[in-house]
Amino acid sequence: MINYFNLSAVTEKVTEAVTDEVQTAVEESFNLMKTLKELFLAYGMDIIIGILIFLVGLYIARYVRNLSKRIMRKSNVDPSAIGFISQILYFLLLIIVAIAALGRIGVPTNSFVAAIGALGLAIGLALQNNLSNFASGILILIFKPFKVGDFIEAAGVSGSVNEIQIMNTILYSVDNRKIIIPNSKLTSENVVNFSSAIDRKIQLMIEVDYNSDYKKAIELIKAIFKEDPDIYDEPEPTVALREFGESGIKIFALPSVKNENYWNAYYRIMQRIKDDFDANGIQIPYPHRMLYMKHLDSDKN
Repeated sequence: MINYFNLSAVTEKVTEAVTDEVQTAVEESFNLMKTLKELFLAYGMDIIIGILIFLVGLYIARYVRNLSKRIMRKSNVDPSAIGFISQILYFLLLIIVAIAALGRIGVPTNSFVAAIGALGLAIGLALQNNLSNFASGILILIFKPFKVGDFIEAAGVSGSVNEIQIMNTILYSVDNRKIIIPNSKLTSENVVNFSSAIDRKIQLMIEVDYNSDYKKAIELIKAIFKEDPDIYDEPEPTVALREFGESGIKIFALPSVKNENYWNAYYRIMQRIKDDFDANGIQIPYPHRMLYMKHLDSDKN
């Protein structure tokens, strides 16, 4: 037979335990809600303002990124650098916005700023040369002292610019050698750009023998310039006696041509000068030495 008395007692105990648990849970819920309410009243406005700061800052960062892209495109910055530079600018602005939002909420940001500063310093020291090349690459792309296709002379080498990268600039020499120059070299040393102007002057120093008619040589050079199809008649090419050298008289000449015709005109003129000088008996001197030999009498000591 079931002991109803014992069953009733157990049921009462279970009911009391469940009731206590429910009551405790309800009290904890009310306490939690009260705590959240207090926190919201104390920090809610700062949290809302912090979120607004982040959202507005995110919008501004995107706007600045897109604006920088448009400006760089109008400035004819290399396309490979536009995305890279704009993304770096975007992430730097996001970091600033995030720190401002956290500071408004009440999160201490001094440690974040110090950590970011220390990290930046460490990276800067470790990648000092690379950062210098990077910064120089940006300066080259913005100020454009030369562009792809220009023939330049820099860092002891010369060649046509094939590609301007963030860290390096690639040239190809006249004999088709690939030359890689760190960008920092191109912003810290002299760079000669032979292609920047539409026109270019061919600088010649022609030496004739002292026994030759230098006036005739000058007339021949002027006639060659006059007949050449690439040399400008205006301004009139300069042809004049420059100086007296060790072996002959030096004649200075400075005709003007289009930049793209420079080398063809140069080679053609040099050949014409040699042929016309030979045909008119004008000698081009070459270095020579005179040796004096003293004959010693073998009978004398």
